[in-house]
Amino acid sequence: MNKQFLISFLFGLVVIVILGGAFGSLVYLPEIAAWNEAYPEAVRETPDFVSGLVVALLQLIALIILLPKLQITTVSGGAVFGAIYSVVLWLMVDLQMVSITNIVSYDYVLKDALLSAVMGAILGLVISWSQKRFA
Repeated sequence: MNKQFLISFLFGLVVIVILGGAFGSLVYLPEIAAWNEAYPEAVRETPDFVSGLVVALLQLIALIILLPKLQITTVSGGAVFGAIYSVVLWLMVDLQMVSITNIVSYDYVLKDALLSAVMGAILGLVISWSQKRFA
């Protein structure tokens, strides 16, 4: 593992912890609580931390690997790619959930897409900056 990857990973992890914690507390946990109330047998009262962490780490690692492979070297390019990457990734998950359940609504999909865009843009910006800065 090279120094650039490790530094980008650490910066990205800090972003995920801060934004994930903020968005989770303010938006996602209240939504999950409402789903749990409506469907207690199908929706956990609290999300599984381990699986959520694994998903976040996979998204982070893929973004760290993709940015240099796609030759995205500017901070603005990293932000744009991060936003697009995150929105597409989570739209696939959310729309699949809309298609197979009565739990997830299109309102939630829109909200999640917007928050994913913000988080992905900041994550892409931080990763591209750190890869350029510590190359």
